[in-house]
Amino acid sequence: MKRLIAAASLSALFLTGSACAQSTTAAGRLPSPGSVVLIDSTGKVAARPLNETLMLVAVKNGVVAPASIRSLYDADGHAASAFATWNAGGSVLFTSSDCTSGPHVYASQHPGVRAAAQVRTPAGIMLYAGADGAAATVAIKSVLYETGCAPLTVRQSGLFPVQAIVNLSTEYPPPLSFQ
Repeated sequence: MKRLIAAASLSALFLTGSACAQSTTAAGRLPSPGSVVLIDSTGKVAARPLNETLMLVAVKNGVVAPASIRSLYDADGHAASAFATWNAGGSVLFTSSDCTSGPHVYASQHPGVRAAAQVRTPAGIMLYAGADGAAATVAIKSVLYETGCAPLTVRQSGLFPVQAIVNLSTEYPPPLSFQ
């Protein structure tokens, strides 16, 4: 009798799992039912959370890069309930003197997570996703900050070439919320 109950339970588990299969979206395959995802203002899946502020965003062709979020605040400085926006404040190093070619980023502090940086530009918050593999030493000629491009001449180690750039503000417009 116990074997019959166990077999019936396993059959129900497998049937339920296959019935819950979901299709893919622009941000990649949807997680299993009940998993938490970050949704943008259009209702599209923007990312999956790694922790409470670090999201994993599908940027292109299976490349997943970390992007950080922060709370939205009202005019009185109170955090909005259930809403967030993309964070910025990073920098990107370039091999060109005018921040137009050869972008590079530093490695993430999170093991197994791709190198990336987020910078606020006039076009929106840009996510620069670095290549995987070993870090390199690169001749840098400029740095892109939120305040703009600044010339710099230095050989910097620990850098990864940028593999993909995504405008988070337009691709996944805020406000963002977990579902």
